[in-house]
Amino acid sequence: MTDNTRGAEPPSVEPPNPEPPSAGTEATRTAAANEATTGANEATTDTSEADDRIEARLSAVERAVTGSDARPADAAAGAEATAERERLESRLDDLEERVAELEAATQAIRGYAGAVRAVNREVERRADLALARATEAGRESGRDRGGNGAGRGASDGAGRGASGETERDGGSGAPDRGARDRDGPDDAVPSESALDAALPDDRPTSGQRTGDSESAEEGGGGDDGAWATDALDRLRESL
Repeated sequence: MTDNTRGAEPPSVEPPNPEPPSAGTEATRTAAANEATTGANEATTDTSEADDRIEARLSAVERAVTGSDARPADAAAGAEATAERERLESRLDDLEERVAELEAATQAIRGYAGAVRAVNREVERRADLALARATEAGRESGRDRGGNGAGRGASDGAGRGASGETERDGGSGAPDRGARDRDGPDDAVPSESALDAALPDDRPTSGQRTGDSESAEEGGGGDDGAWATDALDRLRESL
């Protein structure tokens, strides 16, 4: 070697340019990203398919429940309407029962009213019968008292021996009988059987009304008339 050669630096030898290491890493990352994206897409697709299946099953259940293609909101409204109809039907049943009870009560009231009318007619009939019997008894009693007065006048005329006076006495007795006949219904003395349906039980006995002596007939006439008037007043009040 020469000095020039020794003094000179040896030329540097550069190694061949190899492939940068980052290129393979990027390719690996790209492939991994692509695989991840593909997996995500597949997962999304699977999820969408699962959601579609669930939605289809839910729709089938809704159709089975509602019986139509109505949405759940419509089904809720229909359920409320059904419940309201059921409540109305229950109220209608209650009203029908109450109407039936009212009809039965009305029939009972009508029957009671008919019974009351029948009793009123029976009471009125008995009262009319009692009044007619009392009137007839009063007339008979007036005729009997008129006949007794005429007999007494005839006996007085025979004792005096004056036929004219006897006729006058008989004539004068006739107006008395007429007056008594007219006053007979007011001064009548009805029998117990005639007023048994209309008079109370505290009426006087037959012994107090009638007497065998002439003084009892003459003196008790006013009392008998008052009793008869009281009896007729009670009969009218009862009617």
